[in-house]
Amino acid sequence: MKPGAIKLKTHPEVCQGCRSCEAVCSVQHYSAVSPTGTGIRVEEKEAMGTFNLFVCEQCFDMPCARACSAEVISRNSYSGAVEIGEDCSGCGVCVEACSFKAIVMSEVSGKTRAVKCDLCGGLPVCVNACPRQALSW
Repeated sequence: MKPGAIKLKTHPEVCQGCRSCEAVCSVQHYSAVSPTGTGIRVEEKEAMGTFNLFVCEQCFDMPCARACSAEVISRNSYSGAVEIGEDCSGCGVCVEACSFKAIVMSEVSGKTRAVKCDLCGGLPVCVNACPRQALSW
């Protein structure tokens, strides 16, 4: 599969800020609703009632992986998603390297590590959870 062939598309102009995408993402990955442990983030803009959606763009050149000294960021050969391995040291350099603000530091299983969208292995659950179709792929 061509790298970056699957990626989430955001349509923030129709987002109502319900955060259903964040909830299903954290449940899918960590079996709990955790607003900090999600691969997608919804943030309200200064203009009340309008929202920004932050999600990994699955960059072809992977600046986050180049910045990672632990070399735990790689591309999934099936989905094409850029993924962060379980051995993440939690240093945060990938957060700084991501110009899309798509990587966050979160406590996962008692350890602080980087979290980002991994496309749920090829079928992102957040897309179907969005009642306003603010996400597609």
